Amino acid sequence: MQFLVLLLITIGNLHTDAGNKWLPEKILQIKVDDAGTVSAGRDTINTDNLARYIQERLFKSYTGTGEMHSKIKLAKAGSHVPDIVMEVVGKEILEGQQRALTDLCLLKYKSLFNDIEKRKQDKIKKQFPVLFQTDYQ
Repeated sequence: MQFLVLLLITIGNLHTDAGNKWLPEKILQIKVDDAGTVSAGRDTINTDNLARYIQERLFKSYTGTGEMHSKIKLAKAGSHVPDIVMEVVGKEILEGQQRALTDLCLLKYKSLFNDIEKRKQDKIKKQFPVLFQTDYQ
């Protein structure tokens, strides 16, 4: 009985990806502190390099494991983070996602996303929703 309860709790903490395999959710957490410092885990990132950082994290995750992060979360690590800083960081994240999408499409299809068939676009959207995420809450 205890095993069944543990199994149900574990299943409740997992999500299903596009291939219907049970995998733990992998989240790329971006934090901005009151001074405007951007960090992801132990990494501190200059805002000017954030798009490139996001691109590399997403694309390298895919090339290394065949999987990508499930989503990106953006959080304030303080109570006085200016809204303009959060807006700039959000735009940099979006740029990084676009760059990772370009890298992925060039690798898989030797074409840009807008130049591939709709069927392939739909498959990418389903398999890699993090590349199309716009809400980082």
